[in-house]
Amino acid sequence: MHSSLTRNVTPAPCPQGRSFNGATKLIAALAGSPAYLLRMAAHPVGASLCLALGYMVLCSAYIILLGQVTAHVSWSIEQLHKLELLKGLVLMLVTGVGYFKFASYLLKRIAAQQHYLSLLFQSVSDGIFLLQIEPGNGYRFLCVNLSFLKMTGLNGEQVVGKRIDDVLPQTSQALRKEKYEEAIRGRKTVSWEESVSYPAGIRVGEVTVTPLINKSGQVNQLAGVIRDITGRKQAEAKRKEYSRKLHVLSRQLVQAEETERRNVARELHDEIGQALTVLQLNLQAMLQSPGAGALTPRLTESLKVVDRVLEQVQDLSLDLRPSILDDLGLEPALRWYTDRQAALVELKVEFHADRLEHRLDPMVETECFRVAQEALTNVVRHAQAKAVTVELRKKDRQLNLRVRDDGVGFDVAPVRDRAVRGASLGLLSMEERASLAGGGLEFKSVPGWGTEVHAWFPLKWQTPPSESETP
Repeated sequence: MHSSLTRNVTPAPCPQGRSFNGATKLIAALAGSPAYLLRMAAHPVGASLCLALGYMVLCSAYIILLGQVTAHVSWSIEQLHKLELLKGLVLMLVTGVGYFKFASYLLKRIAAQQHYLSLLFQSVSDGIFLLQIEPGNGYRFLCVNLSFLKMTGLNGEQVVGKRIDDVLPQTSQALRKEKYEEAIRGRKTVSWEESVSYPAGIRVGEVTVTPLINKSGQVNQLAGVIRDITGRKQAEAKRKEYSRKLHVLSRQLVQAEETERRNVARELHDEIGQALTVLQLNLQAMLQSPGAGALTPRLTESLKVVDRVLEQVQDLSLDLRPSILDDLGLEPALRWYTDRQAALVELKVEFHADRLEHRLDPMVETECFRVAQEALTNVVRHAQAKAVTVELRKKDRQLNLRVRDDGVGFDVAPVRDRAVRGASLGLLSMEERASLAGGGLEFKSVPGWGTEVHAWFPLKWQTPPSESETP
């Protein structure tokens, strides 16, 4: 795969600098370079001086040795001439072979390091580019890797050596240059997210640029990385769309549930309740008739049963959908329900509410009432409380509901985890209802110190008030 891509694209070599020292050492280690080569590469002037001194010492030793040999032997001029020629040839041969081997060795190591550096550079999954800063706020591509070309759908000839104005779409130029200038001015790494239309299609990327400083202390290049997050963004968009559809479906289900509750409550009150009332009146009339006689005990017992069933039907109708909520609104319904629940277990009740000048949106009224209903039901069933406070306040264009008790409390996190696993739907139902109305909900509770349920809803009116009526 790499070989075919490499034949099609030949990125320009990137200048070496301090930022590549770590990579150079890593690659040299992978290539098996000795430690002394690394030291020589780190200090090229010192290494060259040492090599020159070593060569001079070698030549001096060679000359001194030959001088001592010739001093003890009588030579003719012709023999001395031949000896000098031989010395020159030997010195040239030894020096040439030594330099050839040393240079060959170094060049092989350099080639290996460049090869590994190229492999690492080209195998990175993120797009990498290097820009040369030109006068007049101009930027020119010095080199890019294969991931950059694959991401953009361009080839090396279209990018390397070209100005960014000639390569990238004009729609992204303003933002890019602004970020480039910010990185240069602050001499810091700058990151941003952008969506650009390339020949390969629309790509969303996380871009990071880092300024590179030369020996004179000037920023002359920018190194950049582009991480393609198009797939992640598309997945997030789909998740948001599914969440929106689920929210709409949940809202419709809640509305359907409330409509069915209202219908069932009306049936219980109007049909079954009236039928039981008629039966109650008939039994009372039969009980008071002169011919009751021996049937009096049975009629009395039947009348008690009818009274009990009628009371249960009325309670069930009120629990399903209290008519006071539809007729009078949220505040009276909450006050009535709080007093009703407190009377069941002899709770001390405090109810505080800000005046609502208009009827709220039906969804807000319904969901706020249901949250309070569930919270008060939990107080009666589980809290073992002696006092409960219900508050309905307006603040910052929000309607805030608080239900506090002085009961046994509970540890919120474990209870909520069990609710998520399906052990109880009360907490999740309250959160879902508050969310459906455009609000939110939180629990505050400590074992032994009571519980507070805080829900907030948008202050939406059933009929928007005029400006003069807006509180």
